Amino acid sequence: MPSNNHLDAWYLIAVFFFVGSSTACGDSNLIIADFEGSTYSGWTVSGTAFGSEPATGTLPNQMHVSGYFGSRLVNTFADGDSSIGEAISQTFAIEAPYIAFLIGGGSDAKLIGIELILERTGEAIRVETGSESERLTWKFWDVRDLKAEKARLRIFDRATGGWGHICIDQIIQTEEPPKAFDLDRELALYRQSTSYMNESLRSQFHFSPEINWMNDPNGLVYHEGEYHLFHQYNPAGNDWGHMSWGHAVSNDLIHWKHLPLAIPESNGKMAFSGCCVIDHRNTSQLGDGISPPMIAIYTAHGGGKQVQNLAFSHDRGRTWKAYDSNPVLDLNNSDFRDPKVFWHEPSDRWFMLVSLAVEKVIVFYSSENLKDWVEVSRFGPAGIVNKPNWECPDLFELPVENEPGTTRWVLETDIGNGSVAGGSGGEYFVGTFDGIHFKTQQRSQWVDYGRDFYAPITWSNLPKEDKRCIWIGWLNNWETSMIPTNPWRGCMSIPRSLSLRKISFNENEPPNYVLIQKPIQELKRLRISTQTPDAANIRWPPKTVFKTNKPKESLIEIEADMVVGSARSVGFRIRSDENEYIEIGYDRFYAGVYVDRSHSGNVQFHPNFPGRHHAPARLIDGRIRLHAFIDRSTIEVFVNDGEAVISDRYFPSSQSKSVEAFAGDETAAIENLTIHQLNSIWQTTTLEIDE
Repeated sequence: MPSNNHLDAWYLIAVFFFVGSSTACGDSNLIIADFEGSTYSGWTVSGTAFGSEPATGTLPNQMHVSGYFGSRLVNTFADGDSSIGEAISQTFAIEAPYIAFLIGGGSDAKLIGIELILERTGEAIRVETGSESERLTWKFWDVRDLKAEKARLRIFDRATGGWGHICIDQIIQTEEPPKAFDLDRELALYRQSTSYMNESLRSQFHFSPEINWMNDPNGLVYHEGEYHLFHQYNPAGNDWGHMSWGHAVSNDLIHWKHLPLAIPESNGKMAFSGCCVIDHRNTSQLGDGISPPMIAIYTAHGGGKQVQNLAFSHDRGRTWKAYDSNPVLDLNNSDFRDPKVFWHEPSDRWFMLVSLAVEKVIVFYSSENLKDWVEVSRFGPAGIVNKPNWECPDLFELPVENEPGTTRWVLETDIGNGSVAGGSGGEYFVGTFDGIHFKTQQRSQWVDYGRDFYAPITWSNLPKEDKRCIWIGWLNNWETSMIPTNPWRGCMSIPRSLSLRKISFNENEPPNYVLIQKPIQELKRLRISTQTPDAANIRWPPKTVFKTNKPKESLIEIEADMVVGSARSVGFRIRSDENEYIEIGYDRFYAGVYVDRSHSGNVQFHPNFPGRHHAPARLIDGRIRLHAFIDRSTIEVFVNDGEAVISDRYFPSSQSKSVEAFAGDETAAIENLTIHQLNSIWQTTTLEIDE
């Protein structure tokens, strides 16, 4: 994967040494097969799943495959998941205590995997399979009781559905069982790096993990002075797989402290998305009698189905214990995920939303104790038709800004492909919730008009004096998720406060309730300087360029009013150099604001990454109010105080920035222009937060 950022040489050497020394590849190991040749020499192969030779990595239409050694591996995705076959090794003598191998792919051991066949009896006496991840990790068999026996290996693929393939590499006999991965060791090495949390593409006022892959936010909850941000995390590598809950905390929603892994993948089941609540009344009876327990409700994914599990913590989320009677919900369904739980005061009970993803149905459950759940209603299918899956639902009540005393409920769901800007995105419904049913009052609308805002959820248990509803989302797109960053991949949006406003984007249409998203006020604390240019009120035809001050030139917040006049377009170019820029503007033809990242730097890593993304925007007294946050590799544009948002990633070759105003040949103006320089959340503050 191409990248514009780099690690210092010491870190690269250290990681290489760590991988080589901890993954059982020393001279004392006996290699059974490394699949580095251009044929399956020594193996008897049948069927079509294996192809004519070992694969050279990811195959067409497959998610990114990683974690294998050298340049080749067994990958039975040849011709896709529907292909089947098997490969049987030559006979070999068992000479070491352990047989280890790198393995990824599907998890159904009845249909797919690798097995050890005892030559003397012809029986398969050991079997192992993947964990529905394309990231290969070490697994092993203890064969101390089989020393001097002769055996063969069989790699088999009889599966034809989803995850119907297996990936295998580097089969060895070894004296010591290898670790699947060692996150603590890798983190310790990275924390000694001179580029720690400061790589050229590392966003500096957005949350990101220290190393490895991150996606959806999970378990957002406030408790005892801390905002908790859990998130989907791969402790084994920098791409999707082995999903677990990463964890960070903050006392201001801006500066974050990374904490150890919270809820790991366990017993072959990944910890998918979910939520956290504080059980103030100890309805679950899982408290310790001292303080209310923190309860996590999440999807356990594995074994061909998805179920809902509980875990609980008595120490502010630092350690977790699984509920003994998990799962608390099991429909024997492979696409039943992403619970969101909240306490409904009028009903005096808990409610849970869970997505039947393929059916595009949200199931509502109620409970008195968080453990025993009863279905009460369903919503959907609805919204954007003929688009795959709903997931990561959320339901919350919001005030209507221009109708004092009025509130409405908002149901948000996310779709994996086919959103307004392409790829994944979210839609929301506005309506009522009576403690049983959610009923929508209008058609669904897009949450964000960029390509990179997904799976947002709201914080629960905010302080009573804070009347806001606040959420955060994953700043990425599943279609183009393998962005060119290393040793981490993924970041969150800035936190946004939510409300509703009844407006119409088109004078020919009746007004609707529109979700309003505003950057939280706490972000103002990051401002370190403010420029109000002498020509803050710019009239066209002149063109004016404003240079920002170094050394923090890449962290910019812009506020301005764009007066359209008779020009077709007016706006800004955020330049990294003469030929590299992001354009933000209003286009009369589209009656909206746009972000164009076609010339923003590295756009070649995926054919669908470059593009121009539009959001509807109404002219208010002939002008558009613009509020933009530009980080090292993220841009978030808020239109007319949050009536629409465009969130995009970009990957410039330089972090030098200048701001250039532009317009067409007719009349236009930019008024009340202010440019703020922002501080890094990683380089300036150490939070005083207990581990």
